[in-house]
Amino acid sequence: MSLKSTSGPAKGLDPTKEERPGPVRTCLGCGKKQPKGLLHRLVLNEKHQPVRDAAQTAPGRGAYLCGPGCLAAAVKRKAFHRAFKQAVELNLNDLEEALRTEA
Repeated sequence: MSLKSTSGPAKGLDPTKEERPGPVRTCLGCGKKQPKGLLHRLVLNEKHQPVRDAAQTAPGRGAYLCGPGCLAAAVKRKAFHRAFKQAVELNLNDLEEALRTEA
């Protein structure tokens, strides 16, 4: 009686594929790519101002920042206008405070 070796990969698993952490997004400020859950999602409100979407479920186009440190770089690069593909009214104090608060 011969037994088959089970030292190989489990059925249905491909050992050459890396496990991916899920959706990856790019920070507007620094350009670093990170998993979506680690970034702060911003969406435009009815006044065309970016606001933090803590649940990451608001409808519409989203833009992502690592945190308040990348906000100034995003403003300098004019990244909000490009990301949202329209004119954006920036209230930096409110936006920076929203990014500092943890949800």
